[in-house]
Amino acid sequence: MKTVLVAAATLAAFSAPAMAQDAGRGTSRCYIELQQLMAEPGGIRELGTAIRQVDERLRPQVEEVRQLRRLVDSLEQQQQQAIQSASRPVHGTPPSADAAQTLSQVNDELARVTSLLIAKRTQLKEDYAAQMQASLGPVQQRVGQRARAFGAQRGCANVTDARAPDLPTLRSAGAQDM
Repeated sequence: MKTVLVAAATLAAFSAPAMAQDAGRGTSRCYIELQQLMAEPGGIRELGTAIRQVDERLRPQVEEVRQLRRLVDSLEQQQQQAIQSASRPVHGTPPSADAAQTLSQVNDELARVTSLLIAKRTQLKEDYAAQMQASLGPVQQRVGQRARAFGAQRGCANVTDARAPDLPTLRSAGAQDM
């Protein structure tokens, strides 16, 4: 869903009915798509820099998750080998107790490492979300400030967020695309 920044001359909260009422009073309304603001060289550059910084900060956790995934893969292969050893007789003799114990040990280690992998992945997702908010929040604020300044230069006093589905209502109420 495309987010659009909407500038309006009133402080009232944005809504289609309120906007239609204001249109009758002749207030100046305008909007600019967020993508247009981000298309400025500074907007994209700032966003890219913030994302790269998040990736760099989380790289050790990503590598740890990758190592755990490789360990799980290796343990799964060992598990398959242990299952085969524990289930087939060797030279006519039944499988040894050692084969069953090896299978048990591999299963225990696989369960432990899988649990650790799940916990590390969950933590990575949470850290990623927090880092993105912390890094991208200021960038979004700067973009918002540029949008307000851009709107003010064109006679729009306030900037409010709106969704793409609101565009037809904005246009029908006389809002101008900046």
